[in-house]
Parts: sequence; C-alpha cells; structure tokens
Amino acid sequence: MLIKTAEIICVGTELLMGQTLNTNSQFLAKEMVSLGIASYHQVVVGDNHERLAEQIKESASRADLIILTGGLGPTTDDITMGVAADVAGKELVFDEESFKNITEYFRKMCRNMPKNNRKQAMLPEGCTILKNNNGTAPGAMFEYSCPTDEDPDRVVHFVLLPGPPSEMSLMFTEQVRPLLEKMSDTKFVTKFVHLFGIGESDAADRISDLIDNQTNPTIAPYAMTGECYFRITQRIEKGEEEKDLITPIIDTMRERFGQCIYEVGDRPLKQVAYDLLLEKGKTVCFAESCTAGMVSSEFVDIPGASQVFMGSVVTYGNKVKSNLLGVSTDVLDNLGAVSRECAQEMAEGARKLLGTDIAVSITGIAGPTGESAAKPVGLVYLAISDENGTEVKEVHLSGNRMRVRRVAVLHAFNMIRMRLS
Repeated sequence: MLIKTAEIICVGTELLMGQTLNTNSQFLAKEMVSLGIASYHQVVVGDNHERLAEQIKESASRADLIILTGGLGPTTDDITMGVAADVAGKELVFDEESFKNITEYFRKMCRNMPKNNRKQAMLPEGCTILKNNNGTAPGAMFEYSCPTDEDPDRVVHFVLLPGPPSEMSLMFTEQVRPLLEKMSDTKFVTKFVHLFGIGESDAADRISDLIDNQTNPTIAPYAMTGECYFRITQRIEKGEEEKDLITPIIDTMRERFGQCIYEVGDRPLKQVAYDLLLEKGKTVCFAESCTAGMVSSEFVDIPGASQVFMGSVVTYGNKVKSNLLGVSTDVLDNLGAVSRECAQEMAEGARKLLGTDIAVSITGIAGPTGESAAKPVGLVYLAISDENGTEVKEVHLSGNRMRVRRVAVLHAFNMIRMRLS
C-alpha cells in the first residue's frame, strides 16, 4: 500500500503547557516533505487517554500514516503505546529482546533499573519493533484496519516514536525512513537559499515573476529574525527522470540578489563565517558592548570553534573600553561610546590585545532606554579590523532590546563573511 498522507501527533502535557519546545513536529514535517508524503495536520495532545484515543481515530480517518511521538516512558502518564494499541485492537505483549536492551542500557549507565521500566517492553502484538539506540523506550510500527465505504480494505500505518528528540530522530532516520521510502511513489528535493541584508517582502518582489509562474519546483519565502530565506522544492514522481529543475532558479536568484545570498544549503550565518575563517587560516576575536558576549557565545556553539576563535572582551563600561582596549578618552567624552570612532578603536584595540588576524567590535543602543535625538534606540556601530585596515558600519535596527542585540550579532558574522569572501 502506498502512503500519500500523514499526520503527526505529539503527546505530552508539558508540550501543551509550553514547558517543552516541540521540535519533533518540525523534524518530522521536514522528513515527510522529503519523502513526498503530504502532511496537512499536526496536533499536540496531553497525557489523557480519552482525548488521545479520539485524536488517533480522527487522524486515522483521513491519513494513511499516523506518527506519534512521546508518551513511551515507564511512568503512569506515559500512555501512548497502550492507547494506540487499544485503538488498533491489539494486545500489548512482553518482548524479551526489548527488555534485554533496556537492561543493557542501564548496565552501561552504571545504574540500577527501576521496576517500572519493564513497562517499556510491553509492545503491540505483531508490530515491527524499533530499537532505541539512544535511550530505553523502543518504538513500534503496526497497521490499523480502518475501512471506508469507498475502500473496505483500507489500512492505516501507525509509527510510535519516543519523545526525546535525540532518540526520536535517530530511530526515525535509521529504521522508519527506509521503510517509508518503499511505500511512497513521490519524492521531493528541497534546497534553501539564505539571504542577509534584505527583507522578506523586498526579496520576494525581486523574484515575483518566478513566484507567480511557479509550478514545479515551488518557491516559498520565509522570514527569520534579521534575515530571510527561500525554500525551493522539486517534485519527482517515481519512474520520472530526475532532471534538475532547481539549479536554474538558484542561478537566477544569484544574479538578482548578489552578495545578499550567504548560503545555498543549511548552514547558518555563523557557520559560514567560521568556515571562511578556517579556509583562509585566519583567527578572530570580538569586542562587545551592547551585545555583552552574545557574539562569542553564538560562535562557540560551532564544534571546533577554538581553531579560529581566540577570545573576546566584553567592554560594557567606558572605563573598561579605555583601560582594556585603549579607546581614547577624547572619543568617549566628545563622541560617545556609540560612535564610529569608538567602534573602530574597539576593534583595533581588541586585535592588538588578543593578537588575532581579525577583530570585530559592536557598540550600540539596544534600548529601551538610553536614546537621544541624535542616537535612537537601534543605532549600532560595528567595525572589522585586519591587516588591510578597519571598516566601520552603521546600522539602524528595529524591535525590542533582544531583537536589536540578536540582529547585531548577525551583522557581526556577516562582516566576517563579506571581508573574507
């Protein structure tokens, strides 16, 4: 049976209450797209037997595949396996192999296994068992007979996955996806074009002819904090020649957007900056005022950042700017900490102090206070300094305090990109 439609049900009261960020639905939605399986509904249901059963039945009435995440743990509120089995009319039976895997997991962790973990080895009779290679809860895949007047033999596939994203994504990628690939007659190829320095509406306007005339591939613009991107998706039916229809569109985008495009792929701006530094064999440091370490913190999220990142200085107060970075008192007294001259001297001072090839500085007014007629909230100066000199950039950012700071961080990474690319 071919699978054409799917629904995603994420189970957990903590998701409904906003205590846990639901990244599982995002991951699974992307997987469905790449598999050519249409997904029209995503639902979050709390740990309630009746409501979960109702939702499973409703989803099964309109989709070929139901993916459930969460609720496979050992406690009483972990009900997903039992409820899904009840809906499908299947008994839960003890699986010795799964129990051995759970026991072995605790042995490797040098911990005693609580008695209630035995519950996780109770699985629907006749199901395909999905081994958990990153935790204790096994998953399961099984069929549910759901006949209709039009199709009395209709069958819906259930896939049950653990809630922790590190367990769920690995189980899906290694065990579920290969099975689903055999059950779909369409696949989708998607590429992303990331831009910085242009707004979503302006970007969409520049390629309005492409968007208006789209059929296959499809083109969709999206906005993020401080940047935007386009999703380009090509549909390929099974048996069709896999002709590349995406590259000509990207080539047109390159012509119209130029250096605003920082990535065709999945890398964030900080990763692009890092990869250029690594490629060129350059080291970098940061001098931060209004961002107070955000640039450095973001940058060291990248594995291997120590190969290019030497350190940073948070110079929030004027005395620190002067004492550590050598910003002149004349600049601070007469032009102020938020000025081109201060940004320049911060970058040059940091480069000298930390001995790097490149230094980037940021100083600005993040708000909501501290503005004046001449220096409004959102005014930020950035400077980049290397052996070829120092460049200063003035930007005017909108939004609340956090947004101003976050977008300033992106500008810092973009200055590195522009200097090295």
